[in-house]
Amino acid sequence: MSLLILILRVIHIFSGVFWVGFAFFNIGFLQPTVRATGAEGQKTMQYLTQKTRLLSTVYATATLTMLSGLIMYWVILGFRLAAILSGYGLALTIGSIAGIIAWVYAVVVIRGIFTQMQTIGREIQAKGGPPTPEQASQMQGLVARLGQVGKVALVFLVISLLGMAAAEYSPF
Repeated sequence: MSLLILILRVIHIFSGVFWVGFAFFNIGFLQPTVRATGAEGQKTMQYLTQKTRLLSTVYATATLTMLSGLIMYWVILGFRLAAILSGYGLALTIGSIAGIIAWVYAVVVIRGIFTQMQTIGREIQAKGGPPTPEQASQMQGLVARLGQVGKVALVFLVISLLGMAAAEYSPF
């Protein structure tokens, strides 16, 4: 194994573990808690999205995962049809496509939802009081959409994980 592949693989695995782990935590625990705790949960979410580097860290690790994976894919398989059509190649291709789709969901769609949530949060803070009924409704809608979109992204992440894990053991 070349040094380049070794370095890329370490980056891919560690950043992928963080990204997928956060996705499971977010969908399984954080989002249900935010929904269940109403305004207090929204304050927590607002703090996480505006006062910490959580989102930029997740987007960065998602991007590192995708880029390191694409470079490894190119180095290992290139555009050699025979390699891509082998069991190993097909499993990596399916996993790669699912990972790219998950990345688009994370960095484009989910990021857009968080941006909208931050805008509403700033409006609420600027007003200095509780959210208006319209703002509260918008925020609840965004939280619900975030949960739905997050579940779709998580499905693609799981497909990607399965493709990567199964590639080495493909029977054909």
